[in-house]
Amino acid sequence: MRRIVHHKLGDPSELLRVEECPSEALGANQVRVKVSFAPIHPGDLLGVMGSPAFGTPPTIGPDGRVPGFEGAGLVSEIGPRVDQNLGLRPGLRVAFFPAPGSWRDEVVVPAGSVTPLPDTIPDEIGAQLLINTATALTAIRTAHESVPPDSRAGVVVLLTAAGSAVGRLLGKLLTDRGVKVIRLVRSEVGAEKLAELLPGSPIFATDAPAGRSVQGPPPRVRRFTSRSTVSAAPCSATSLTSWLKGPGRSSISAHLAARRAISGCLRPAP
Repeated sequence: MRRIVHHKLGDPSELLRVEECPSEALGANQVRVKVSFAPIHPGDLLGVMGSPAFGTPPTIGPDGRVPGFEGAGLVSEIGPRVDQNLGLRPGLRVAFFPAPGSWRDEVVVPAGSVTPLPDTIPDEIGAQLLINTATALTAIRTAHESVPPDSRAGVVVLLTAAGSAVGRLLGKLLTDRGVKVIRLVRSEVGAEKLAELLPGSPIFATDAPAGRSVQGPPPRVRRFTSRSTVSAAPCSATSLTSWLKGPGRSSISAHLAARRAISGCLRPAP
């Protein structure tokens, strides 16, 4: 089995390498997944670098460390004590999280860490669903809690990096719930792509002349936010990692929150 590994902290472009290793043993309540896609999150690279933004530097064992925390693929083997009610079977397409060390040909994870993928979601999208969804939900909750209760009505969200995977998800979740959103991206090209993919809320390219809007009539931000509280909350791919290290929190709670959100999105329309 191949894996991408680093043996010390530093520049990922210099340290990451492909190595062969034996397959892991399968536990009674675990499943083996043949990985088709494992995303590269900014937080993964920060971990390789040992950046303070990652949090506590990762531990590197004698055999090195494999980055990655999620992905998608096909179930290839099921432990003998896996609950049959989960509906898992060999050949089933799934997304998985948490799965430390997912940058490899196959992963062995607890049965509760996998989520079946419908045919309408390709592997390259499914591989990003869980961490990004949990991160988006965490950012929304953090922003909500940062606003005084008496100021939450009519809040307008100023969303930076709106064209990123998490940014697009945030914008969709917020607008579907009736929240006004102003989306910011760096370039006009990025704004045009975002407007085509997710039309609706105004988009501003920060590199455009005088912050010109590239979607619809040039809106006046002051008019758009009239009598509203404008709220901004920092969010990055590492925010979930930091949040999970808080007291009383675990990767399981984030995973369950993500699964609930995904189930809601995938539920057939009446």
